[in-house]
Amino acid sequence: MQVGRLLNGVMAFCKWVTHFALLNILWIGCTLLGGVVFGLAPSTAAMYAVARKHMLTEDAPLLRTFWSVYRQEFFRANGLAWLLAGMGAIWYFDLHFFREFEGWVYSLMDYLMIMIGLVYMILLMYILPVFVHYDLKILGYIKQALIIGFLHPANLVLMLVVGLSSYYFFIYFPGLIPLFGLTVFAHLNMWLSWKCFDQIEETKLTVERAAS
Repeated sequence: MQVGRLLNGVMAFCKWVTHFALLNILWIGCTLLGGVVFGLAPSTAAMYAVARKHMLTEDAPLLRTFWSVYRQEFFRANGLAWLLAGMGAIWYFDLHFFREFEGWVYSLMDYLMIMIGLVYMILLMYILPVFVHYDLKILGYIKQALIIGFLHPANLVLMLVVGLSSYYFFIYFPGLIPLFGLTVFAHLNMWLSWKCFDQIEETKLTVERAAS
């Protein structure tokens, strides 16, 4: 009985390792296929889509799901990525600009930019899960990601802990980056976001039932 459980555990572990490794190889390959600059965003979106699909059904075809999302969302993912990059660049420039001067006005603007930076971080933590889960317009994804982030602060803290833990783990074990890289964080990030999505859906159903 114990031997059977041990074998099942080993098989499940090997299955997850294979899943993460293949997904990471696809992510690297398709990022390079798009010349890195144009391949990074659709590859990362496809990775999150695979993570989401895998939560719905473990038998989801990895390669077919990844390639389908990569092709279909190539331009939209790049558009969203360039918009976010532009927002980040403007924030970074403004932050350092206000720090070049002295006075209470510039100090106030500095604190304001720090607050905007925190909002931007919330946006980055939720934008990809929202992108692969909802069918919205570009600005709609940004709005939805911020709403969910502000409504679930505890979940955001967990995401930050997971992100920092993943970062330091791969610093100590850099040899695992080619095998797992971003895929482990993507799955954990998607899973935490999925919990928020479920709560939102349950709240909507409760309100609809109460109204009917």
